[in-house]
Amino acid sequence: MKKYIYILWFSLLSILATGALANSGEGMVKIGYTFMDEEGNQSVQQATFNQYEGFGLSLEKFLYRFDNGLRVSADLQRVTLNNRNMNLAVEKFGLFGLRFFNHQYRRTYNYSGSTNTRRHRTGASFWVIPHQYVTVFGGGAYVGKSGKQSDLFDLNQPEAPVKVDYNQAEYNAGLRVNYRGRMLQAEYRGAKFKDNEKPIRDQGRYKIRTLAVASVPNYEWLILSGGFQHFETKYKETEYKISANTVWGGVTAKLPRNFTFRYGFYFDRTGSDSDLVATDNVSHAVYLTRIWPGRAGLTGGYQHDVNDDFEDAFKADAGYFSGWLKPGGGFELRGEHGFRREEVDDGARLLGNEDRNHFKVSVRYKKSEYGSAVLKFDSKNRENNQLGSEVDFVRLAFDGTLELKEYGMVSAGYAFASGEYENDEQAFQFGDHLVHADINSREYYDITAGFGFVYYRSKQDLNVESLTLRFNAAYRFLEDYKLEINYNVHNFDNFQIWDEYYTANIVEVNLIKSISF
Repeated sequence: MKKYIYILWFSLLSILATGALANSGEGMVKIGYTFMDEEGNQSVQQATFNQYEGFGLSLEKFLYRFDNGLRVSADLQRVTLNNRNMNLAVEKFGLFGLRFFNHQYRRTYNYSGSTNTRRHRTGASFWVIPHQYVTVFGGGAYVGKSGKQSDLFDLNQPEAPVKVDYNQAEYNAGLRVNYRGRMLQAEYRGAKFKDNEKPIRDQGRYKIRTLAVASVPNYEWLILSGGFQHFETKYKETEYKISANTVWGGVTAKLPRNFTFRYGFYFDRTGSDSDLVATDNVSHAVYLTRIWPGRAGLTGGYQHDVNDDFEDAFKADAGYFSGWLKPGGGFELRGEHGFRREEVDDGARLLGNEDRNHFKVSVRYKKSEYGSAVLKFDSKNRENNQLGSEVDFVRLAFDGTLELKEYGMVSAGYAFASGEYENDEQAFQFGDHLVHADINSREYYDITAGFGFVYYRSKQDLNVESLTLRFNAAYRFLEDYKLEINYNVHNFDNFQIWDEYYTANIVEVNLIKSISF
């Protein structure tokens, strides 16, 4: 993986070697060290999975502008550590663009942290405009995952860690044509998946996708859209093949008095070379929207779906309503309601019939010179008579920010969520409380400071507590240098399982140099 890091650094340095052509540039170089003191079960605290102790080097918020319009931007974080996150882009408006990236992540599965997996994704993308109406684009990425993982849900008889080692190479290329509000695009995507532990999973995939959007001549208020996609995957050892053909289309009508009407359809046929019949999925949806500019808006919609595999079929009907209102004085009200009913129309289905409902509403107040506050309510329900199951979820949350120009900024919030699941054999309930706050000061005598915390408590059939504390301070000297200290405390306890506890103290010290030229 180091070779990809060198490529990114070499690309950046090669571009900067022509600095004589530059007009301006800015960014910051960060050099520091992270100290970690951990105790307990390392697999239970997700916030620290991807933390590493050691020396860190970063180039952040870097932007370099050339007189000829070329722009170089970079955000290369922790390039010397295994939790690196790097992005580099070279662009010239209206002509071309090139982007590179490399990201890594670790997931821990056991008490000591020795059983873990590491995932990395490295790639590049580009776009070129050879003609004012034509864009050529493409790219590729390499994804790899290796290590050992365990079954997190088998508490009674935990399995031995399973070795994981697979990779996937993916690539795409396409062409887009834009002309007077009309667009036509064609793209090819391919991928090769290789599992070094289970070769039977090796497969190749490709997708061909075309889409178009155009207004009707002499009726520009009427916009048509549609597309076609063919997808195919084939397993290397067995030569088993799955394919799907999808067609979709729609129309959008801009009507008088700020009304908008939309209709869309979707048809997909999926099958394999071992099936005698294929599965068809058909969907139709209509929406009507009315806007009162700057004051209010309403949307209503209906969708009908059919899934048919010759012997079994089910249908679904769904409705959607939403609206927003700005009565003045900095207030804004929003609401949404959706429902869906799925019914077996012929034959049988494992899940049988099912009903779903979702409702949410929010009230927001914003005063530009002071801050904002928002109150949100969210409710979900799901019922299945065949399984004898019902799921209810309710969440109420408040978030607010207060900006004091002379002192700093304060943000805080509280959320309560409750859930209940039951079927013919068992029931499960939980009640969650989440409190968070952040206080950040303005700069006084070249010093800034901050404090924050996140407290989570779950009760009833869950009995979990988590607390994260954040302290930070920075001192600016010699105009463009800064010494920064960040101290984070993480604590997690599962009071139902004796060995699921975790405490970590993480200190990060950085010397930051702002650069401009």
